[in-house]
This record gives sequence, structure tokens and C-alpha cells, in this order.
Amino acid sequence: MSDAFDELIDVPPEEFVAARTQLAARLKSEGKADEAAEVKKLRKPSVRQWLVDQVRRHHAAEVDALRAASSDVAQAQENAITGGDRDALRDATAKRRDAVGAVERAVDEVLARDGRRANYREEVLAAIESAVTEEVASGTFGLRDDLELPERPKREPRRDRATERRAASAQAAIEAAEARVRRAHDELDKAEAELDAIKARYGTDA
Repeated sequence: MSDAFDELIDVPPEEFVAARTQLAARLKSEGKADEAAEVKKLRKPSVRQWLVDQVRRHHAAEVDALRAASSDVAQAQENAITGGDRDALRDATAKRRDAVGAVERAVDEVLARDGRRANYREEVLAAIESAVTEEVASGTFGLRDDLELPERPKREPRRDRATERRAASAQAAIEAAEARVRRAHDELDKAEAELDAIKARYGTDA
């Protein structure tokens, strides 16, 4: 079945149905009824999907390079989160950007070769990027479910300067009042001692 499919993979969508019918008839005439039946089941690809397949088939090196670069970014992202190495993440991201540029040029080449409109460019590139990302990082450059994250340091509660100033002023006022009370007690003790001395001098209890 793979050999039969290879005969159709490069056939443009506009010519696919006729080529499929012709291939199925030939296989049937060769006594390959099962393969002919399988070929008849093949669906005509959309132009976008056909272009994606063309890029992946004829520019496999560029797609492989994007896959490797995307894998490096995913790993560097995990390392940055768990170990704080942001330089490696920046380098990996830059290399992936270069790899995306190479795939963009491959898409342009396929569009030009087959006389396709440039408006397919972004769709085809997005489809290739999405498929590659799904292959290397489960659809996203996010975190794996089993990734062990370092504990985040506890943040100190935010200080309220105004409240602190009011509390300091109140404490100072309390301490000043307590000092005045102590002085008053001292003065009272002194006055009572003087009174006792006067009483003793004049021999009176009045």
C-alpha cells in the first residue's frame, strides 16, 4: 500500500481524483484487488495539507532541524525554570528562530515551484510548526506534568510604612506618659517624705 500511496503523494489536489481512479484500475487489472480497494478509499487532500506534505517530503532536512531546535527550546525552558539558566534558553530560542526561517524559505520554494498563491504561506508554516511542536513538547513549550519545580522562596509581607509610623508614634507617646507617671510618683514620694520630716520637727501629727 505504501508504494501505491507514493505514486499519489506528489499529485496536485486538482489532479488527485483522476490519478486515484487510474491507479486503482491499474492495480485491479494486476490482480491486486485489495490494494485497489484501499486506494479508492484515499481522500483528496486539501491544498494546504498537500503543501505541508510537499515541504515535509522534499525539505525533510529543514523540518528535522526545526524539530531538533524545538526540542532544545523545550529542554532549555525546563532547565531555566528548575535551575535558572536563562542564557541557554535565549540561545536555544535564537537557534529555533533560525530554523523557522529555513522552513519559511522551504515553503516559499514549494509555493513558487507549484505556482501557488502566497496566501497559503502562513497557513502552511503554522501547520508545520504546530505538528513539530506537538511531536517534541506535547503541543506546547509548557511544563511536563512530572516536572519537579523548585520551591519558591517565601515572600516577606509587604510593609505598611504609614501604619508603622503611627505605631511608632503611639509607642513613643505611651513611653512618655509612663515616664511622666514615674516622675509624678517620685515627686509624690519626695513630698510625703518632706511632710513627715516637718511633722517630726514640730512634734505634731497634724
